[in-house]
Amino acid sequence: MAIHLYLDEALMQQISEGDFSRPEAESYNGTDGDIKDRQLHVANEQTSLASAIDLAQTSIALVEPRFADGELIIIDGEQMLIESGGGTVNLTVQRGVANTASAAHNAGATVYSGYDYTGLVLDPIDETGTDESVWYRLALTQVDLDTAIQGAPLNLGDKTFQQTLSFWRRCTVLPGTPVQNKLDIKLRLTGTENPIL
Repeated sequence: MAIHLYLDEALMQQISEGDFSRPEAESYNGTDGDIKDRQLHVANEQTSLASAIDLAQTSIALVEPRFADGELIIIDGEQMLIESGGGTVNLTVQRGVANTASAAHNAGATVYSGYDYTGLVLDPIDETGTDESVWYRLALTQVDLDTAIQGAPLNLGDKTFQQTLSFWRRCTVLPGTPVQNKLDIKLRLTGTENPIL
């Protein structure tokens, strides 16, 4: 899926997806017990155009490498199919895909992964050892964390390509818990990816 979790509303701090290179990490007092809330964000992969393009140009430059060959992207309502250059900042694209009109686009225009999502569900999981996924409560608002069920999934619903969703997580560490370098609690995001047609 071309959708990710982010630590910040500006979507600059993407959380790593399984390799722990950029985990959602905090320090907890396991001796006395600790509770911490954090707001997280869900958004499509995105960057911006490094330079303007005209309505016929098929070579485009991005500010950051974000997409793969064969992926749909969308800029100002025009859909494009990446033919080559995926994983780099220089892409060759097919313009005006899915009956969208080719148009000129300004430098700095946002380039989104061109997919909508339905049925998004966020689920805390623990893949090894004892199950500490119950340390997590998930809710759409911070106030709702008080009544959220420990370890229960959160239904985020549907999301359009340009929409950013947010949710809150509460982590509760009980007193007397050795929590140094706890790495196996993960947030799994599932749903159906739909090309924008």
